[in-house]
Amino acid sequence: MIQRRYTSNIGVTLIETIIGVAVIAIIAFSLYQGFDVLLDILANSRIMAAATLIANEQIEIIRNIAYQNVGTVGGVPAGLVTPVQTKTRDGITFTVTATIRNVDDAFDGTLGGNPNDLSPADYKLVELSLECSNCPAPRTFNFTARAAPKSLESASSNGALFVQ
Repeated sequence: MIQRRYTSNIGVTLIETIIGVAVIAIIAFSLYQGFDVLLDILANSRIMAAATLIANEQIEIIRNIAYQNVGTVGGVPAGLVTPVQTKTRDGITFTVTATIRNVDDAFDGTLGGNPNDLSPADYKLVELSLECSNCPAPRTFNFTARAAPKSLESASSNGALFVQ
C-alpha cells in the first residue's frame, strides 16, 4: 500500500506579500492624489470667488459715481477712482489696479472720420486687474465693464433689428 502525504500551504509567500503591498500602495497613492487635486480645486475656487467679490464691489462703486466723475485720480479721464488699491477678502490679499479710458464708438462715427463725431467720448471702459499677492502661484484676474452716461447721444427715430 502506498501512503500519500498531504501538505497544506498555510503561509503566504514573499511574492504574494510584495504584490499585495504594491496593490494597496497604488490604491492609497491614487486616493491621496485625488484628495490633493480636490483640495487644489477648492482653493482655486475660493480665490476666484474672492476676486470676483472684490471686482463686483469695485464695479458697483464705479456705477454709483456720477458719470463725469468716473475716472482715476490723477489720470485721464480724471475722476474719483483710486488707481491702485489693496483689498483683502477671506484671508486673500489682492492688488486692484483700475484703468479707465474714454471710448469713441464707431456706431455714430469717429472723431475726424466720416461721419465726424462731435461727441467722441461715447462711454468709458473700466478695466480692473486683480493680482493675488499671497496665493500659492501668482495669479491675475481681469474684469471689464462699461460706464455710459444717460442720454449723451441724441436720440433718433431709427430702430434696430438684430438677426442671429
